Amino acid sequence: MKEILHHKTLDYVINYPDDYEEGKKFPLLIHLHGAGTRGNDISLVADTAVGPLGEINRGVRLPFIIAAPQCPGKTWFEYSETLLSLIDTLVAREDVDRSRVYLCGISMGGYACWQVATVRAELFAAVMPVCGGGMPWAAGYMKGLPVWAHHGALDGSVDVSNSIDMYKALKRIGSEAKLTIYPDCEHDCWTPAFTNPEVYRWMLRHRRDENGQVICEDALEEHAELVREAVMGELPESMSGDTRFG
Repeated sequence: MKEILHHKTLDYVINYPDDYEEGKKFPLLIHLHGAGTRGNDISLVADTAVGPLGEINRGVRLPFIIAAPQCPGKTWFEYSETLLSLIDTLVAREDVDRSRVYLCGISMGGYACWQVATVRAELFAAVMPVCGGGMPWAAGYMKGLPVWAHHGALDGSVDVSNSIDMYKALKRIGSEAKLTIYPDCEHDCWTPAFTNPEVYRWMLRHRRDENGQVICEDALEEHAELVREAVMGELPESMSGDTRFG
């Protein structure tokens, strides 16, 4: 079930899992879209074929409350303060399991994912930036936050070095980091990334304990019936993914 809501200058979509009921708490997955979904037509977000909402729209059942805001301007950076305020509002919802809050984003949203994770790392149990880039010198602010980055080796819009540099910076400080490079993939590496059920399993394995530390556990039993294999069909070998790091 989807709902369109508004926070200050941002419209956003909320999708509730199939087993949603009042009084229960659910993991929260926040998705930040890329440049092609900017504007004031929230149906572009609600009806997307991309990211976790795209998976929902094609019939995949995911055990998260999914929140996806729409950027009304040129970049997410223009709306950083409002976006952070929205995230705080989402995390404070009574139906959200605050120990399992996750963040992902693609392209322009991948950059924003890195930025938000840098300044508010304590909110999240894991983050997944896709074909974005961050600030390697600020990686220390993310220490202890698990990251799984994705990038196409042939990306002509955002060079793969952006993800490689962030991965290396996180590894240097001993943080849990993974980087999947798709060797023959250009900018659209979000299709193989988000249609891979393992990324959702990976998120759910991480939660923050009562002391705010991220722990990795088998978190799947509770939601196993909802994390099913996506119907991917035959992906070209070049898009199947090559986890070179992590």
